[in-house]
Amino acid sequence: MRLILFMVGSGIGAGSRYLIDKYFRSRFTFPFGILLVNVFGSFILGLVAANSKTNSLFLIFGFCGALTSWSALALDYEQQLKSRKYFQLILNLVANFTFGLCAAFVGMKLV
Repeated sequence: MRLILFMVGSGIGAGSRYLIDKYFRSRFTFPFGILLVNVFGSFILGLVAANSKTNSLFLIFGFCGALTSWSALALDYEQQLKSRKYFQLILNLVANFTFGLCAAFVGMKLV
């Protein structure tokens, strides 16, 4: 049962990330989709981590783990570096870390 919860959460998280990122990439050159899912996932992670009664296999490891994406973020950094979009790279880096940490903190404080 634990594996099934993890797999369902992962499927929902990965599918959501793909659709959100695809939507934003068709409209903007900045990777807003990855930023959005990373910040939202950090917020959910803060909420769930502060509430020990919540099923962590589904939400933390499954959904949040698949929704947030370090590999997509690293790929964006690599592409921005190759394209010499240094300001965009720094903005992306600072925004993901700052907003992600703030979102997790807010999520933890809401519980």
